[in-house]
Amino acid sequence: MTESASDSVANEVRKLAKKHRVGADRDGLSCMAATITRLAGDAVELDGIEQLLVNLKRKGILNKAEIMVLQGRYLQEKRRSKEQLSA
Repeated sequence: MTESASDSVANEVRKLAKKHRVGADRDGLSCMAATITRLAGDAVELDGIEQLLVNLKRKGILNKAEIMVLQGRYLQEKRRSKEQLSA
């Protein structure tokens, strides 16, 4: 069973961010972290939803446990979506 756009984790995160006026822009700390990670030989690129989750945590709107649950659900959602596209 597929999730509709209205009940997707991505949509849930977007609504929460909009309610609290949080954007998906990277701040200086996020840019520095991405640079350090890249220099260490890793490639970690957050998409817009993942960046919203980071920013919601930084603003104190979500705690670490809430972020982990939402990100886990979001990654499962993305994986299911990719599987459906390749089928």
